Amino acid sequence: MTWNTDQLAQLAQQYERIGYVAGERWPAPPDWAGPNELLAMLREIPDHGGRAGYMTALAKLTRP
Repeated sequence: MTWNTDQLAQLAQQYERIGYVAGERWPAPPDWAGPNELLAMLREIPDHGGRAGYMTALAKLTRP
């Protein structure tokens, strides 16, 4: 999976917004999910949704 500079910046913003704490171990997204799918998934998580919000969004992620 290749991320461009803009996507990496968006990824960092989304993780900060949902409350990811560096060093926490959250499940990895599926191998088939690319940057656009992952960013869309993260945008669905409410502010400060944390691990619970991430897990809910991950469970809803479907293959395009």
